[in-house]
Amino acid sequence: MYYDLFIQIALMLSLGTIIYLVASALPRISEVQDANGSSLIDKARRGLGSILPLDQVDSKLNAVKNKALRRLKIWVMKVDNFLGKRLNNGEDKI
Repeated sequence: MYYDLFIQIALMLSLGTIIYLVASALPRISEVQDANGSSLIDKARRGLGSILPLDQVDSKLNAVKNKALRRLKIWVMKVDNFLGKRLNNGEDKI
């Protein structure tokens, strides 16, 4: 029962990550002109920009991502130091 919950959480997190990466790559896609002469990306930005503050969301996500990566780096360094001490110590080796 809990096993299914963890799988579903992992799938939803990975789906959210994929959607975020695709959305962040949208500005790099070349603009395609429609029949009226305005680009499709400009229409999407005008429609979503009036509803959602995309610039603020992007800056918040970048800040959270950077903070999480810094904390992960510190955690990995602590684990590395712990294992290094345990492997090089004469007593209580792993």
